Amino acid sequence: MALKHPLDAWTIYDNEHIAAFLRHLGIKDIGVQSFYGYPPQFAVLFSWLALFDPTTSRAVWSAMSLVFLLVGMALTLHLAYRGKRREVLVLLIALSILCRPVVDEIYWGQSNALLFVLLAATFFCIERGNRYTAGVFLALAIAFKITPLAIAGLLLLRREWQTVIATVVASTVIAILTALQLGWRVMLHFFSSDLPRFNEQILLLGGAPFNSSVKGDLQTLFATAGMSASSATLGALSTAFAAVVCLLAYLVFKRSTIPRMDYALATATMLIASPVLESYHLVVVLIPLLILVGTSLEQTQAVRESALGARMELALVGLAIALLMFSPRFVSYTVAALLIYALCVARYFPPAIGRDGVRKPA
Repeated sequence: MALKHPLDAWTIYDNEHIAAFLRHLGIKDIGVQSFYGYPPQFAVLFSWLALFDPTTSRAVWSAMSLVFLLVGMALTLHLAYRGKRREVLVLLIALSILCRPVVDEIYWGQSNALLFVLLAATFFCIERGNRYTAGVFLALAIAFKITPLAIAGLLLLRREWQTVIATVVASTVIAILTALQLGWRVMLHFFSSDLPRFNEQILLLGGAPFNSSVKGDLQTLFATAGMSASSATLGALSTAFAAVVCLLAYLVFKRSTIPRMDYALATATMLIASPVLESYHLVVVLIPLLILVGTSLEQTQAVRESALGARMELALVGLAIALLMFSPRFVSYTVAALLIYALCVARYFPPAIGRDGVRKPA
């Protein structure tokens, strides 16, 4: 629609039109989960795939996703570990490849590999001093998903002015180009009506493990306890939780002793504050996870500066990794995301100090 019939592009958010399109492709299993939920910018930027037949388009997309994953992993490994021990790199690569969300991403052909490489490129460019380029990458990430707006907010707290300015400018340019192609009506309707409707549809599919966000988690826990909770109640509780998480974002204002932890916290914040968190969304959890593991192995002092202590951090990292290695069960992925977030936050607080002025041993 975005390529061949831009005036009718509003139909990409119409469920009946999508169902008819899927049936035309020969897909018979069409349910309430069959809807297009990406921003209009995504449709315009990838409309060139419509130049190919469906089979070729899927093959091209799958090949691109694999490249995105590999490049994203390479950039994240550079951020996570700067030591020279080859066995550490092998460990981090193994964690990346064996992570179940990565397998789900490849199998289901989702777009989180693209988000992963764009966020990794954003942080990589900031580290290299290419802040304007980083802003362009972040703007593209926001054009494909709404949730990276949280990253922009945290970079603003971090006083990354050049990156934020470049993000705003690039996002504006992308929005204008999209509006010229599809019209402003499609864009405004997406944010005011379509996006809230998608969130409601996902609630109809059930909570965790399908939706492993805090909102989906609460839905599952209420159902397991034999209790009912309205959509408004679930929304209010998850919004309150997200507000607390956003308040803790002030930590990047004071910055960690290891600056790369700011990127880990920003990514973890984006994940757990999201109203929807499916298994393949957790591909980007590799950023905070690898930074946590890599920095602790790069310099032993890093893990000792965690408020949780070396042993506790090691145990919780191991638990989070174990939960991410297998298929999501019940609320397991939510627990993994929360553990990784807590470990990132703990890095901003020094261990307790005894009366003798000596840090208590972990």
